[in-house]
Amino acid sequence: MLFGAFVSVVSCGVSYLSPPVNPQMVEQSRHPKDVLERGYLVHQQKCAKCHGYEDPANYDVDELTDEILPTMARKSKLGLADEKAVTAYLLAARQVPRPDAATR
Repeated sequence: MLFGAFVSVVSCGVSYLSPPVNPQMVEQSRHPKDVLERGYLVHQQKCAKCHGYEDPANYDVDELTDEILPTMARKSKLGLADEKAVTAYLLAARQVPRPDAATR
C-alpha cells in the first residue's frame, strides 16, 4: 500500500530534478563516487522516464531499501548492480538538503 502512495505522489508532479552527484554526497556515503554516479545515471535513464524525482528524505531508510526500491527495481527490470547503485545514490542524496530548502 505504501508503494502505491509513493507512485501516486511522484507521478502527480515533479517536485524538483534529481541532484547530480556532488562532493557532499560522496563524503557522506560509504560508496565510492563511481557507484553514486552510476546510480544517478541509471535513475535518470530508468526511473525518471516514468516519474519525477521524489526527495528520498521524505521516506524512512527502511521504506526505501526494503519496500520502494526493490519493487521499483523489479518493475524497471534493473540488474542487481544497478539496483544497488540507485540505492546508494538515493541514500546519499537523502543526506543532502534540497536546493529549495532555504526558501521553504
